Amino acid sequence: MSVQSSNEVQSMHRNAVSGEPEAEHRAVHRRLCEYARHRSALDAAEAFDLVRAEQFKLYALHGCATHLEYMERILGYGPHAARERMRVARALVRLPETTAALARGELSYSAARELTRVATDETETAWLARAQGLVVHQIERLVANHQLGDRPDDPPNPSLRPRIVRLELPPEVYALWRQARMVAAEERGSEISDADFVETICRALIAPGTGASGPAHQIAYQQCPDCRRTTQNGAGRDIDIAPEVFERASCDAKDLGSLDATVAERATTTVTPRIREQVFARDHHRCTAPGCRSARNLEIHHIIEQANGGTHELSNLCLLCSGHHAALHAGLLTIRGQAPYELELRWNYGSPMPAGLTPAAREALIDERVSEILAQLMPEFGAAERVADQLRPLPDIDQLGRGRVPHGRAPDIAHSTPGRVPHGRAPDIAHSTLGHVPHGRAPDIAHSTLGRVPRG
Repeated sequence: MSVQSSNEVQSMHRNAVSGEPEAEHRAVHRRLCEYARHRSALDAAEAFDLVRAEQFKLYALHGCATHLEYMERILGYGPHAARERMRVARALVRLPETTAALARGELSYSAARELTRVATDETETAWLARAQGLVVHQIERLVANHQLGDRPDDPPNPSLRPRIVRLELPPEVYALWRQARMVAAEERGSEISDADFVETICRALIAPGTGASGPAHQIAYQQCPDCRRTTQNGAGRDIDIAPEVFERASCDAKDLGSLDATVAERATTTVTPRIREQVFARDHHRCTAPGCRSARNLEIHHIIEQANGGTHELSNLCLLCSGHHAALHAGLLTIRGQAPYELELRWNYGSPMPAGLTPAAREALIDERVSEILAQLMPEFGAAERVADQLRPLPDIDQLGRGRVPHGRAPDIAHSTPGRVPHGRAPDIAHSTLGHVPHGRAPDIAHSTLGRVPRG
């Protein structure tokens, strides 16, 4: 963000002292510009002294354990602000042009903070030239998806990391949140993740209804024809998304054409209104995934992808809810065959956990799937269930329910009912019913019921 230069401020000041009456709003504007210029100069000077204070270990002279604690206790910065100030200060040491621009008041601290994320001593000239005349928000978008050492013209590296959203809800709204999530899970026919639940809520608000009246994706997507980078518009901000998200949207969307064209191109839909009406009527306005009863947020999917030669024939189209459609394009679900009677849906890594399971049933299902995975990975053992029991980190819930665990004492992982462990001694990991481990000897990891495993 560029602030007003000192020449402009001095020019206004000369007009004020030349005898001409200065309007009050002009005087306020002049003073605010002076404040901004002085603040930038002070930020540059403080950054220099913060680095010097760290080198001198000034914090030790004032009873602080670290330099950040010194900034919090003595200078009044918060933890995050202190860390960010030091990051910028260390970066400005190697950026003389940026530091000089900040000291002259030509660059605000907020703009310098963003430029220090990407600029080096070799590239800062190019970044300063590109940022000239831009406000902080525009500079944030300019440096987004660039790494330290990149130039402004280098292709961006999109960030697809999950975003963290923190919610604080009153008790009655939290109860509604849990109830709505249970309804969404029952409708889907399986447990759903936080992302699935939030997406269901957002799509119900942005595009209410089943999707029969038009393409489900009334959301703005953009894809670069050269680097294939894809972004999604979120309240005026372009957010990078994964390629499979754009592929999913392309199944059932409206294409506006090139946004850089001098003349607006004719908008086209992936699926014509007549075909849409036929597919929804044929599939009874329901998701075709087995066990799913969702009748909202429905999207038309091409069984054979359009990129692989798939057509818009009715036999190549089926209805999927947004959750199953996302799982398919993420590689978790596979659909083959022809609609509507010859479809074969298969989960590539096991079906999702059913909704509404008790804790014991959920634990049993997890053990069963772990045993299946171990049987595939280690067929030479033959009995994968015993291997799974040895790998289980906690005691079985049913065994703990039948047995009594002494108060204040940790239970044995596989302690049998006939045997007892002497007081003050660590329990065996797999204590046997017929033998005991001699005192002073480490217990065997896989101690058998009839004998010990020989060493080596």
